[in-house]
Amino acid sequence: MENKHAWIIGICVIVAGFMIGSGSADSADSPTPIELSDDGASIGVNIENSDTTLLDEDGLMSYLGIDEKEMKRLQKVGDLPSITIDGYMYYPKTGLDRWVEENTGKTF
Repeated sequence: MENKHAWIIGICVIVAGFMIGSGSADSADSPTPIELSDDGASIGVNIENSDTTLLDEDGLMSYLGIDEKEMKRLQKVGDLPSITIDGYMYYPKTGLDRWVEENTGKTF
């Protein structure tokens, strides 16, 4: 009797594996394939705009590669470009890049 159950379970596993592995191409849940060609034409994807433009304090520390102590010091004396929204301070990446260029070589 146990061998009979083992065969049934085995067949069920094989059938399930086949159904999951091959799937149906006509299924409504399956993603629609996208064909890309290398004809030199732009497909309208702008990677720059997909990046976050405002950073919170954690993002600022990560972006500049500094720790919390250095961040507090820069906030006091560094005149970092920032914007406050509902009491939370955010830092625009473009302003930070410009600030870094203008302050390269200075000591804080």
